[in-house]
Amino acid sequence: MLSPFHPTNWSQACASWIHEIHIAFDPPVPVEPGKGGLLRLMRWSTPRVATLVALSFTLHCTRPPASFSTPRSGPRDGRTATGAQAYVEEGVASWYGGNDDGFAGRPTASGEIFDPEQYTCAHRTLPLGSFVEVENLENRKRAVLRVNDRGPFIKGRILDLSKRGAQELGFLGQGTSRIRLRAVDAMGLPTALDPAGNQTDPFVVQVASLSDPKNIEVLTRELENTFGVVTLQSAVTRSGQSVKRVRVGSYSSRQDAELAAEEIAKLLKDRGVEPFITRER
Repeated sequence: MLSPFHPTNWSQACASWIHEIHIAFDPPVPVEPGKGGLLRLMRWSTPRVATLVALSFTLHCTRPPASFSTPRSGPRDGRTATGAQAYVEEGVASWYGGNDDGFAGRPTASGEIFDPEQYTCAHRTLPLGSFVEVENLENRKRAVLRVNDRGPFIKGRILDLSKRGAQELGFLGQGTSRIRLRAVDAMGLPTALDPAGNQTDPFVVQVASLSDPKNIEVLTRELENTFGVVTLQSAVTRSGQSVKRVRVGSYSSRQDAELAAEEIAKLLKDRGVEPFITRER
């Protein structure tokens, strides 16, 4: 008997090992699906599934990326998402809250304390707490502000911005600018006014702001004889003068308030009075 270490046995062992390697690396014989068991079926289907996955991945990667745009202020035609007409107004705006006008730290019409560094504004009739997008028509800068006060009470102006608002719109140095405003919601989308607010905060006609008690009494009596209830609202002007705002009526309809304003203007046309519409608060 030959020793296990004899060269002849080594030769036979190597031959057997090479034969096993040859068998291990023989390519599998193709079989039809359904024949040869689950393992052969998996061998047949795997490369085909891999091809489909690779093709799907390639198509996905070469598709143009989707683009998303979040409209900050909605459609530019003034329409709301429901097709209703959004509130839009154009005119001259001013600002308040400077170091020498005395408004900083005083209560606004909404009851909150006026802070010139906040994005707020004063409007005569827009509901308190509502938002407006304001565009400076001279430089096209825009900002969204919250209405928390009433005003301006100067002829020819439609909006009073806080100091920060005027700074954002780029007319802090010049004092006034021509603007376009429109009512928007909290997302910056244009919105129509809710008529329900006319019941909780009715329209009034502001006739004049007077400081002389005698003139206030005379005007109040004259208006009461024709238009009924007259209210007086205490206020302080930018120059620091205390005045009484003489107001007529309480109207749930803006149209009724406009008719009353026209009648008052006719009655007082010789005195240079130009009444305008605002809110009770």
